[in-house]
Amino acid sequence: MLEEALALIEEHGHASLTLREVARRIGVSHAAPYRHFADRRALMTELAIQAAAEIAARTQAALDGAGDDIRARFLSAGFVYVHFALDRPALFQAAFSGEADAEDPRMQEAKQRSFGILLEFIEAAQRVGAFRPGPPEELARSVWAMHHGLATLAAAGAFAAHGPEGLRRVSDDAHARLLDGLMLP
Repeated sequence: MLEEALALIEEHGHASLTLREVARRIGVSHAAPYRHFADRRALMTELAIQAAAEIAARTQAALDGAGDDIRARFLSAGFVYVHFALDRPALFQAAFSGEADAEDPRMQEAKQRSFGILLEFIEAAQRVGAFRPGPPEELARSVWAMHHGLATLAAAGAFAAHGPEGLRRVSDDAHARLLDGLMLP
């Protein structure tokens, strides 16, 4: 059911998602999805939780795979976030549609886990004297805004003319400029 919901979002956008349409597409009664989800919001919440978990896993893998160099880790994690919007567009839409239940404890936990990876990276960089001092949460929100802005632009096709390698260059350039502002001279 989740995969069909994602296919529907990918084809027509998240506004087109209804439990009735998901049921029709998977060939079950229109009431069947309600055995799993109370309503559309519950389905969107589940998709947003899935998106946050996947973003967290991809980000952690990018950080781990980039070694110990702060710049390489930062650029890699930034690109993974941007690329997620292109690789999993329906999940990206669902995660940030505003239709998920922000008060759902599982949703809060998933968001905190995802944001926590960025926060831990910033705190570690501050501890070793690489990043400017300041509240890590404020720095993390700024970094996330950059990640998300680039991802949203990429998903909208703003960088399509650059091709896959060009997207990496655009992402790395923007993230490097942000990183330079965070680092101590």
